[in-house]
Amino acid sequence: MATYSLLLGILVIIISWKLFNDWASGLAGFIYGGILFWSIKLFVQLINTLFG
Repeated sequence: MATYSLLLGILVIIISWKLFNDWASGLAGFIYGGILFWSIKLFVQLINTLFG
């Protein structure tokens, strides 16, 4: 799963770099998206642990 997410993030960075000539936006989106994804996953796991 981690490898898939990493490859998908690198692909997003490359696409944004080639299409919009702006690799920083792709990198920022990858970082913020990863933080958001892991935060939601951690929150769901915490709720399952507390109430499951």
